[in-house]
Amino acid sequence: MKVTTIAYQRVLNLGDYNSCRLEKTALADEFEDHEEATQVLIESVERQIHESAIQEQIDKEIRGKRKQLAALRAEYTALSEQVELLKAQQTSLSQVEDDGF
Repeated sequence: MKVTTIAYQRVLNLGDYNSCRLEKTALADEFEDHEEATQVLIESVERQIHESAIQEQIDKEIRGKRKQLAALRAEYTALSEQVELLKAQQTSLSQVEDDGF
């Protein structure tokens, strides 16, 4: 049997109903060791798909952290407004006490 094309496909489950699929095809040289060429192709796909998966995980974590940051900023704004209201109330009470004495 004469091998002319080598193909390898990998599907990686990323969780949350997501997956990553990578397929590479190579033309085999007539004088090339086909077992070695197949192994090189497999290693290339495995390395690249795992790098993609790691990048996807990093991107997912960044999105989560951005959501947390937005929530913390909103909380900070609300707390700052409460502090300003309390300061205004304290000033108002101090003035009433000063006027009463």
